[in-house]
Order: sequence, then C-alpha cells, then structure tokens
Amino acid sequence: MDRAIALLEAEEAAIRRTARRCSLCGDDADDAFQRAVEILLTKAPEVSPGGSLVSWMHVVTRREALSVRRQRSRLLAGGDVASPGAEPPWPGPGPAEALEGRERVASAAGALRRLKPQERRALALQGAGCSYAEIQAITGWTYTKVNRCLTEGRADLRRIGAVRESGRTAGE
Repeated sequence: MDRAIALLEAEEAAIRRTARRCSLCGDDADDAFQRAVEILLTKAPEVSPGGSLVSWMHVVTRREALSVRRQRSRLLAGGDVASPGAEPPWPGPGPAEALEGRERVASAAGALRRLKPQERRALALQGAGCSYAEIQAITGWTYTKVNRCLTEGRADLRRIGAVRESGRTAGE
C-alpha cells in the first residue's frame, strides 16, 4: 500500500497523461485512471529489482483507457441506445468505399510482407498495445533493437506506400 501511495504521489500527472492520450474525453480518462488505481491497490505485482511498477501502472492505465474507449464507442454507435429496428446513426460504407477499404487492406498486407520478420513482429506487438519494455520482454531484444525495428519498419512502410501511390513498383 505504501508503494502504491508513493507511486501515485510521484507519477500521478504522467499516468493521467497516459489515460488522456488513450481516451475519447477527459471524463473517460478520469474513469480509466480511477480503474487503474483500483487495480494498483488490489493487484499490484511484486516487482523484481529490474522491473518497474511505474511501467506496469502505465500499461494498466492504457489498457483501462482503451477499455473505457471501446465501451464509449459502442454506446456512441448506438449499440446500447438505439431502439430495435432503428437505423444506425452512421450508415455503413457504400460499395465503392468498401472496395477501396479492401484494396487498402490488401495493399497494407503486401507492404507488411516486404518487411523483415523482426520489423513485422515488433510492429505487430506495438500495434497490440505493447510498450517498448513489453516488446523487450517478449522478444528478448535490447531496447536499441526494438527501437531500430520499429523505426525502420515504419520508415519502410511509408516508403512502400509512397512508391505504390506514385504508381511505381518497389524494384524501380
């Protein structure tokens, strides 16, 4: 309990920023922060000497904020509010938009296949919500390798996308 209070005194502002960054609004960020504090007070892990309770708390806060965000998005989409048989507040994409979306997904999948396996793995883990420290723990890589894989992977994706937009192939 003392560790939790000390952590909150020292890191509250940074943890609240994490909640705000992942939330739709300030109220949702406050809800996520409150949930994360409850988890901290009831389920805080014993941290090894190399571990960090601060990092753990940021991960918990981010996950709680994303959970609140999903709940709010469902509510705003009308899942809990719309009457049976009513049209959704935002109609789905038309045929042209759906085709364009499928083409973008196919293009992105092709671009991902061109990346190095380590870059794909690092980007997939980050896309799943893992922090640099979590990617390090999962892969056994150093911070530098994680950073390099993410940076080079994103740069390669941008380059591949720019080449496709200009109409050239990657070999040109």
